[in-house]
Amino acid sequence: MNLLDSAWIPVRADNGVGPFYLLTFEQLLCGDKPWAVSLPRDDLELACIQLLTCMTQVMFLPSDDPELRAHVAAPLKPEQFADQVAFFQGWFDLDHPTQPFMQTQGVQAKEITPIQKLLIGLPEGNNHAFFNEVGEVQRLGSPVAAIALFNQAMNCPSFGGGFKGGLRGGAPVTTLVSGHDLRETVWRNVLTLPRVRERLPDYEPNFSIDVPTWIQPIRDREIIHSHQIGLARGLFWQPAHVKLVKADEEVSCDMVGGIPSTAYVGFCKEKFNFTVKGVWPHPHGSYIEAIKKGVLEKKFISFTTTAPAWTHLSEFVVPRELKGTDIKEGCSPAGAIIQAGDLYKREKLHLLIGGYRNKQASILERRHEMISLASNWKDNNERLIKLIEFGKKAKKILRGQLWFARQGNKNRKLKGIGITIDDLGEKLYYNRTETLFYETFNNELTFKEWKEAKKNFTEKTASICKKIHEELTDPYAHKPELVPIIAWTRRRLNKELNELSEKISL
Repeated sequence: MNLLDSAWIPVRADNGVGPFYLLTFEQLLCGDKPWAVSLPRDDLELACIQLLTCMTQVMFLPSDDPELRAHVAAPLKPEQFADQVAFFQGWFDLDHPTQPFMQTQGVQAKEITPIQKLLIGLPEGNNHAFFNEVGEVQRLGSPVAAIALFNQAMNCPSFGGGFKGGLRGGAPVTTLVSGHDLRETVWRNVLTLPRVRERLPDYEPNFSIDVPTWIQPIRDREIIHSHQIGLARGLFWQPAHVKLVKADEEVSCDMVGGIPSTAYVGFCKEKFNFTVKGVWPHPHGSYIEAIKKGVLEKKFISFTTTAPAWTHLSEFVVPRELKGTDIKEGCSPAGAIIQAGDLYKREKLHLLIGGYRNKQASILERRHEMISLASNWKDNNERLIKLIEFGKKAKKILRGQLWFARQGNKNRKLKGIGITIDDLGEKLYYNRTETLFYETFNNELTFKEWKEAKKNFTEKTASICKKIHEELTDPYAHKPELVPIIAWTRRRLNKELNELSEKISL
């Protein structure tokens, strides 16, 4: 299967509610039907969009804003498509005899790893999950195998000890812009040449030397400086040596079904060592900068706790320069988000956010969401930051007072409940405020009528906090010795929430 001319893009018509199809890359970019990616897993859907974006970014790099706007507005002509992809035919063949897509020929492995291992988070070997079983997926068709290979390399932890992770770290959060349909979504995440150069200074497209790792393999023990990695090489970076293993006969894919065709039952993998010095400024995620012990450090945002995506929203959309004595951290949002703020500042911004929470090579949680911001968010991003900070601090206040209710206060001789209600309180807070926060961010009146919107938001958030405190402490109020700590923490909760509300200005 060649990704440039085979039908491999899993979609449904009518923006996801119509019949299922496998599209070619040409049909997507040269057609005007409202397609939507359709796969059984949200992480693979996002990876498919990201893969299509990377392919389009490399082969159809817009020279300026007018050219990009034209591509967003109208499909390519078939002759335009043919001219641009001709040079890249050998890059995207999943079964190429010498340079297969995202793979390495001649991999030496003692045993074949089951194909299910490519579907991050599913159990394989001794790694069991509650709803899934080992061997649940035994065959992947070529379309899903290609997407899963790309996702493993770009967005997932490494295969384990001795294997390298991707250029953005072990389990980075991917942030993309969503359009009205799949074609528009892809183009809205393609950067213009000047914006590529903002991340890769002096970049000039030269695909005779800027090639993916399966075309020009990384050498064993090679030391690579991040500035040496070109656009194509970085967007298609494969840090592992893997080679797919075909099924003996044509069969249906266990993920999407369909007529029997080429499928894969596993893959071979082997360890090899190399070092990347510095952080490559990948355009599909937000990274944070901080100076520690006089050294500038950069790292891409990942989900390290159970906190929802909105807690990172200011880093996802608002650039912050690392300068001045009061700024301890800088951040750079994904390239397409910065670009959308410039080109489409009078439109709503719809964010596609996805990632994994992991513990080393094990996946603890998959997280994939869409967050929408009102059309005037760009001119009022300081207010957006204020709302997010209020939400995070309100949670901290609630958890703090529930912790005191659990522990008691020795100085005041107040006995504690002794039950971990603070952990439960945090979970309830995130669960009950999520809809409120997303509706507030998406509401045009939030930024147009700030005073009233701020008042409603803070009052509703505070009310949720008080209700949670009440629910978690009331069952213990029948014990006289616990009444003082419950009353004390309730007063402190009200006081601190009121003080926090008064601090929100602008």
